[in-house]
Amino acid sequence: MKQKIQKETSCLDMSAESLVALRHPQVNKVTHEQIRWSNAIVNSPVMYGLIERRTLYFITGEVKHKFTEKNLGVPENWKDLYFHLTDEDLGLIGGQKNVPRTYEALSKLGEKFLPVSFRNEKGELIVGKVHWVDSFFYNTETGLYDVRVSPEIMPYLIDISRSFTTFDLGTAMLLRSKYSQKMYELCSQFCGDFRFFDRGEQAVGNVFKKRVVPIKMEDFRRIFNLDEIRDPRTKRVITPAIYTSFKEVRSYILEATQMELYELYTANHSNLWFDFQEGPRKGRGGKVSSVFIFIYTKEFPKEGDGKPWQKGDEPLSPFEEYVEPTEHLTPYERLKQNLWYNQSKDVQEQALEALLSHYLHDDEVKYYMRQICLKAGRIYDSYVQVIQVIQEKEHQPKFKNGTDAYRRKSIINYALKENLKEFGWSLEPMSKAQKTRKPKEQDLFNM
Repeated sequence: MKQKIQKETSCLDMSAESLVALRHPQVNKVTHEQIRWSNAIVNSPVMYGLIERRTLYFITGEVKHKFTEKNLGVPENWKDLYFHLTDEDLGLIGGQKNVPRTYEALSKLGEKFLPVSFRNEKGELIVGKVHWVDSFFYNTETGLYDVRVSPEIMPYLIDISRSFTTFDLGTAMLLRSKYSQKMYELCSQFCGDFRFFDRGEQAVGNVFKKRVVPIKMEDFRRIFNLDEIRDPRTKRVITPAIYTSFKEVRSYILEATQMELYELYTANHSNLWFDFQEGPRKGRGGKVSSVFIFIYTKEFPKEGDGKPWQKGDEPLSPFEEYVEPTEHLTPYERLKQNLWYNQSKDVQEQALEALLSHYLHDDEVKYYMRQICLKAGRIYDSYVQVIQVIQEKEHQPKFKNGTDAYRRKSIINYALKENLKEFGWSLEPMSKAQKTRKPKEQDLFNM
């Protein structure tokens, strides 16, 4: 025991760079370059192990060099997707001592499907599964490994979609657990000039700070693949539930991944790390309903000592004060004061869809988003204009105190049809609204 304590103490005395070098023997061999994954991949459940996901990172880097940098990112150029790997490559992925293990992980990638979903040109939701790897061969004479990447995965690796996450290949390759990999991907998704848009009960009268992401526990458990999975036909348990209490989630996932990313951040091998805070407790037994993730980067560092939050520190607050624009301003002057005005078009679009989903039926959301998207090419700031008129409607006392049905009609017949006219356009209601059930909240992690 004394020897163990001395060893741990010596680790604490080491510099961040030395500690990282000790824990990551391949640290000097990784390349810090930017790669992209579709958010459909980032937000999918953890189904690949540590070495498998490192292999996917490596393959993505190869795709970037072969197709993206050479402007070959169109389907006509995806006929020959073979990549040749060596034992040196496998050593970089899994460590020199784990080449056989990496080989086994690589050979099994073709057995796993990645669940994906997207909307086609008609706005229809398409759900399916794709492979990362179509085939895998080992040349016993040359010692080369031939991997053929599935053409179906390519749109999720090459920027032909609007919903992509950019992250550092070198950082991803250094991470030592599948949970750290997933948390790093999620933090990378929201680490920019991002503000979460929420009209749920926890955000009533509040505005989330930038780079603060609230995640419902059911979403968190799905993303990290913690719940029991049963075969839909036989009801047989495929994988049992793990970390069933929030105490276990905190210890084995949140705290563990936080310290790993913070360690890499202080050693300049990661651009980000995070703090976390449990959300409100609800239901019988007061279960934690959500968790707030506070993302820090080199560009937007944590104020103060810049260290992970500890019990006894000043409490973290996910919200900030927001002063509504004064009423005497012109519509365009009020628009420029809107929190979403300086956000990217993609972020504005996602925020608008979430806002509409809170009040309207699913078919109505699809209808209006389609109309607004058509207008977006002709009317500058169309997304934020719609957000503006709905937000102004939300502050009316009659709207606040109204029923769900009243607020839905108010949005359709006044905000979208009449109030938009102050910007020179309007949206006519659907001819037939068939759905009458209360709409579901927009799921940030299922967009």
